[in-house]
Amino acid sequence: MTDMRTEAHVRGVRMISRRNFVTIAILMSVLLFLCMCLNSLKDYWNDYAVNTYTETAENYPSRVNLYLPGKGQTETGEDTQETAGEEIQVARSLVVLVGEQDSALMGTAREWVSYTKRDLLEYSSLTDCRGEGSRAGLPEMLVLDSACVDWDSRGEVDYLFQCVEQGTHLVFCNLPDVSVIESNSKVRNLLGIRRVVEPEVTVEGLHLCGGFLLGGETIYEEEGGDMENVFPWYVLGSGTKAYMKGILEGDVTNTNSYPALIWRKSFGTAYVFAVNGGYMEGTEALGLLSAMSAEMYSYEIYPVLNAQNIILAGYPGLADENREEMDRVYSRSIRQVFQEIVWPGLSAGFEQHRYRATCMMTPQFDYRDGNLPDEEQFVYYLKLFKENQAEVGLSGQNVSDTPLDMKWQEDQEFFQNTVEGYDFTSFYGGKMTDEEIGKALGVGIPTSVRTVVTDRGEMQTEVVRFVSEDVTAQSTLGDVIDGTHRNDFLIKCLETSLGYLSVSFDMTKVAYPEGEEDAWEKMSRAVAVAITTYGKAYPGFDRTTASECDRRIRNLLAMDYQDGRRGNVIELEVTGAVGEVWFILRTHNESVAAMEGGSFRQLEQDAWLIQVQEEKVSITLEPSDERYYQ
Repeated sequence: MTDMRTEAHVRGVRMISRRNFVTIAILMSVLLFLCMCLNSLKDYWNDYAVNTYTETAENYPSRVNLYLPGKGQTETGEDTQETAGEEIQVARSLVVLVGEQDSALMGTAREWVSYTKRDLLEYSSLTDCRGEGSRAGLPEMLVLDSACVDWDSRGEVDYLFQCVEQGTHLVFCNLPDVSVIESNSKVRNLLGIRRVVEPEVTVEGLHLCGGFLLGGETIYEEEGGDMENVFPWYVLGSGTKAYMKGILEGDVTNTNSYPALIWRKSFGTAYVFAVNGGYMEGTEALGLLSAMSAEMYSYEIYPVLNAQNIILAGYPGLADENREEMDRVYSRSIRQVFQEIVWPGLSAGFEQHRYRATCMMTPQFDYRDGNLPDEEQFVYYLKLFKENQAEVGLSGQNVSDTPLDMKWQEDQEFFQNTVEGYDFTSFYGGKMTDEEIGKALGVGIPTSVRTVVTDRGEMQTEVVRFVSEDVTAQSTLGDVIDGTHRNDFLIKCLETSLGYLSVSFDMTKVAYPEGEEDAWEKMSRAVAVAITTYGKAYPGFDRTTASECDRRIRNLLAMDYQDGRRGNVIELEVTGAVGEVWFILRTHNESVAAMEGGSFRQLEQDAWLIQVQEEKVSITLEPSDERYYQ
């Protein structure tokens, strides 16, 4: 009996083992297919040798399509713009600039007029403007450098009052001397100043009120402060509204008497805006003018780029360089650091906040040491970037100061041996001037390049522009990892005016660190903070690569538009653009209820991003709160 049970048990075990064998075999086959076949298919479908971004600039506007301010004229000098065989008459509101034509202040104001597609007249003094008043007509806005106004002339002050009485908005980019304001009650009345408390006061921080610039209310405290904090102390009178104030030490109860920095005075249908300090002398003026214009009307709609870019300059490294220093700092080679440490950390932040990186690579950092780039590494990164929707561009920089034409000859030989015919559409020029970029376009950069990325210079007023007939330039704010108050304020201004943010991180420092602060362990924390901070602050804007941004730059610089309102419907007509474009709509206690010809999404209270997909669109508004319904 025992033998029979044993034999049956053995047979049962054999039967179960066969089933298990078949099951295990099937599972292993499936796993083998998933792990090997799918990866092979993914590699097969990954056309890494073709740059998909070469198509983004095809048939898009070039410099010949550039819209220039002034009676709706294009660069060709015509008074109308032709689109799809139709002539559309251009009507544009007029802005008059009064100031030194070569000053940074007037340069930035001129850029703002160009981006918002207004007509423009310029004068070096208010006297000249008054003398040609009939030519200027009744401008929508008069933007003034106070130094170009003769404040001792009663006629000029009276003329400014006449402007506001007739509905012209005044923007004083700076203020006259304190002695002029203190001694002249008419000037104080014009500027909305009740009295002068102190000719000069030092504040402990700044308070930017919400609803003015995009990004919301912000307190800039003394710690880490680099904002202008010494200026005259003015107390505002009736009919004024302050947008930014200084914070005094100690007393926090009577904030109404705090020193005002940016404010407006109401004169019936017109406003007088005043800026106390030098905040209009840089790129910040773009955002301040856009915010002021939004305050002037029941609604304001203007074109923007809608582009948020992360530029990795000098990434990845493909050659085994600087080995001794790499072993000391990282105990790894450059290639291992970039592949095993840097990219995993960066990609996590990119994925979380939907960024798509533009990797401006240089195959070698040092062209003198004889360490050549690895072809397999290049193919690996092309596949990796393709899967992550990142863009591969070229960097013009190297640590050996090899001339660009010689650098490109060596790079071209490497690319031809690896992926012959790969077209690069973006180029990183760092601190290159327009003159240097022009030379580079002729001797070093491939003809497929359509846009050049540069780091913003201190005296630079243009954010985006054409540097040649077919090549655009877009500026970055640098790495912004220092997190200064001034950087944050500047970013708020750029987001308000253009829906634009572009930051660059110099990855060359990781491969050739000049100090411990350049090591990736410390640098990565600052990079992560920057990506997280601005990713959370402006989630409503698109994340783009440099070449995608290039397409939007071309449309912004070439397009024109007309808008009007009938009842609760805003009608918008766009000409000169190819494909979709974006606008920011600012309202006052009204929400977007519906839209035809495009789509919309809310950025924050009373601010909407409008995507225009057809030439004519209509936007229906409704009250945000019934209490404001009229």
